[in-house]
Amino acid sequence: MSWWTTVPVMLVCIALVLIPGGALAYALGFRRVSVLGLAPVLSLSLVGVAAVGASFVGVGWNIWAVVVLAVVACLVAWLITDFRQKSTNRAGFHRDSWLTLGAMVVGVAAGALLIARRFMQLVGAPDNISQRYDNVFQLNAVRHILDTGDGSTLTLGQMAGGHGLGAVYPAVWHDLAALLVQLTGTPIAVAENAVNMCVAALIWPISIIFLTRVVAGPKPVALMAAGVASAGLVAFPFLLLVWGPLFPNLLSISVVPAALAIVILLCKLSDQRERPLRLWATTVIMIPGLAFSHMSALGALLAFGAPMILWAVGLHVKALAKDKAPIRKYAVVAAASVAGLALGLLLWLRLRPDDYSGWTPHTNVPGAIGEVVANGVMGTEATWVISILAVIGGAVILGKRTHIWWLLSYAVAASLYIADASLDRGFIRTFLTGVWYADTNRVAAYLPIFAVVLAAIGFKRVVEVVLSAVSRLQRNTSWWTKSIALAVVLALFGLLALGTQVGTIRNYIGAQKVFYERDTGSSILSDDEYKLLARIDSEVPANAVIAGNPWNGSGLVYAFADRKVLRYHLSQHGTPAEVLVEEKLNTANSDPAVCNAVRELNVKYVLDFGEQYLLNHPDSKDFGGLQNLAGSGTVELVDQEGAAKLYRVTACW
Repeated sequence: MSWWTTVPVMLVCIALVLIPGGALAYALGFRRVSVLGLAPVLSLSLVGVAAVGASFVGVGWNIWAVVVLAVVACLVAWLITDFRQKSTNRAGFHRDSWLTLGAMVVGVAAGALLIARRFMQLVGAPDNISQRYDNVFQLNAVRHILDTGDGSTLTLGQMAGGHGLGAVYPAVWHDLAALLVQLTGTPIAVAENAVNMCVAALIWPISIIFLTRVVAGPKPVALMAAGVASAGLVAFPFLLLVWGPLFPNLLSISVVPAALAIVILLCKLSDQRERPLRLWATTVIMIPGLAFSHMSALGALLAFGAPMILWAVGLHVKALAKDKAPIRKYAVVAAASVAGLALGLLLWLRLRPDDYSGWTPHTNVPGAIGEVVANGVMGTEATWVISILAVIGGAVILGKRTHIWWLLSYAVAASLYIADASLDRGFIRTFLTGVWYADTNRVAAYLPIFAVVLAAIGFKRVVEVVLSAVSRLQRNTSWWTKSIALAVVLALFGLLALGTQVGTIRNYIGAQKVFYERDTGSSILSDDEYKLLARIDSEVPANAVIAGNPWNGSGLVYAFADRKVLRYHLSQHGTPAEVLVEEKLNTANSDPAVCNAVRELNVKYVLDFGEQYLLNHPDSKDFGGLQNLAGSGTVELVDQEGAAKLYRVTACW
């Protein structure tokens, strides 16, 4: 399958993540760069809230739920921000120049092209899937939304047997994939890759460039550099495309930069000024988008936003002292600060999942520090170009002494990574990184947010120094001098792109693409199994249930062919009847209890995908009743592709 055939699907996905949120940002009164920068995070909120709302009122999940909510939200936003009254908005209205917007678009395009290229190399073909643990749930969850019409974050976990709080699972990523299937008719596997490419190659560059604009100012060189640098780090977006794979995490982290930008604007730490009402409204609106994409994004916002808020409080206290304010104003600040810290701590403790710290450290403290500085997390190769530019950017900030808060936020992110990467399991590690399951991969994915912004600032400084040298050599302002300067800048951008795309990124993609390949020693779906799955819907009645060992990939028949299975996820707990079938189906002729379970569950077919199991997990051995079926007399062969077999159960029907 060619990537060119997915262009219409990609265009629909781009529309889904830009148009609803962009319209809402415009209605709130934002313009140009801010509209583009906030469009993705606001779109995610609209999608997530629309899915929960549709489920609540009993409406099936579809694009009209998003459209209706977006229209209503835009009307309300237009009213509450008084945008109609131009005279009341003039003082607080911000509008970047068209040049700044153009630089952002160029930066986004550069990042998108570079990331998309590496993404296609990693995945291989648009209908390939990540052959790893979490993807069984991700793919089947999209099918579940399509089947049930319920895309609510509050209920998605029911597919795998969850109840109450156990049924809560971040669903925005799955909602987007389900909408793509509905709107384009594309297979779920292709929709999955379309969403992931859109997240990695579009939402991420947009968000990080918007953050760069808020931190560094409307500097075209910095904005374009941020776009190029966004494609140069393994930790994000590529790590989460491999590890897990953690697609909901990927989505949530991609918009954290935009959320941080709003925090900075609220704290008045940027040259950009927006009306407070507009910013608070945006904050309220974007929170569901973060939470319903993945709750851990709120933890990141708390952790990285805390230094910014404290810095802003310090500036406010300094201003009070300068104005010789009365003691009561200090008391108000102190009370608000204590209340804010208490609320932040409470949220920090409540946002984390149940105590889980199964991951172990992989290095010591000096090693973890080195990984942060060199941007070579999780033992990957160092990314020297971005690392050196980030150091230069940090030096620029220290020299100007105006954005120290950004370095402090970076220090928080780095400290969380260092703690998780080097400390043994225990209270401290769980307290600091339990929001992310104490999984170092998840924590590492936030570091590029800071490295990219610093590298963009550093690159801008390098360009300034080089251009200054050029101007000294050419002491006139003729078109020749300007041409030389332009050529030098373009050359520097070319070097930045080259420096970020060779070495570390290239080697990582080359080594990790095996997890998307079909016929390997670790894959759970072979090419033969793909082919057999493509025929299942014409061979198995729609109401029949198919038994299979989920650890060998047979459970994915639900996602690929829309046929129900006993286990929708690898770690799903089976009912007594399900366990009986899985352990003793091959003895059904001599055990009436097995047939009773078969009929109760409506199990009429069995998929045999062999004995290559994901991770060789001990639980994969608990399906003995689905082995040696050919000679058991309980089934008959219906179809076969290579070693992959589809049987019909004959013993109990």
